[in-house]
Amino acid sequence: MKPDLVSQTLKTYFIQKGKSLKTIQRYLNIKYRLYLDEKLLEKRLQSLLSQ
Repeated sequence: MKPDLVSQTLKTYFIQKGKSLKTIQRYLNIKYRLYLDEKLLEKRLQSLLSQ
């Protein structure tokens, strides 16, 4: 299964580059017009790390 946009962004910017969730939230909002709650990003990150 191919990872979606949010998962790819979390992998690239949080895990590899060490950016904060607030920065990732702003990036997704500006670049892709996606507004995601920080709690949702935390939940997605936890599921990504538990794989």
